[in-house]
Amino acid sequence: MSFVTSLYEKHLMQQISKYPIPEHVSLVISETDLLYADGFRKLKDYVTWCRQTGIKMTSIYIEVLDTEETLKSQIIEKLTSKLTEYLTKAPGTIGYQIFGENGELQSERKGKDFQIYISVGFGGRKEVTKAVRDILEKVKEGKIKASEISEKDIESRLTVKHEPDLFIRSGGKHLSDFLIWQSIYSEYYFTDVDWRSIRKLDIIRIIRDFQKRQRRFGK
Repeated sequence: MSFVTSLYEKHLMQQISKYPIPEHVSLVISETDLLYADGFRKLKDYVTWCRQTGIKMTSIYIEVLDTEETLKSQIIEKLTSKLTEYLTKAPGTIGYQIFGENGELQSERKGKDFQIYISVGFGGRKEVTKAVRDILEKVKEGKIKASEISEKDIESRLTVKHEPDLFIRSGGKHLSDFLIWQSIYSEYYFTDVDWRSIRKLDIIRIIRDFQKRQRRFGK
């Protein structure tokens, strides 16, 4: 990092500290973003940047490109294993939950000052479908009346129950189906740089852009 860039970064950090910081930030990347040489180091950097800027929580969706099912399952298994290995070495104050391709909880740890949710190939449509199926099973068992089903019944069965303030799509221009229920009022930001090139400065700029927006929450 050049001296000028360092000064500019410090200046922006001072600027964003004057306004509310998004508490929950979601990020969408692909499996190739993680599996390249420095992919997991970049993930570590991203978590560090979030904590340094005052973000309290991040949810990360790892898209697994459509491919042959057996190969896809192998990729997801490899990613889940590497993510668990990485997060177990993270500072103890960081909590995390990792979900597999069918929404099953693969690994977790409670934290104090920062929380990470990672979904490997488990998108929003699958998440909502899984929640609805569980509710229908409860109706069948007589534990819930169909006429009494509410939004809260669905929300209580979602993997990530917190609504993201800011949704970042790295190096892409199309929407993801990650957290489709929770992100209805989120602010979206599409970066011009890909995951491999993203810097702390880019995250700070994204936060600054978020702070300039007037959130309407559907109004």
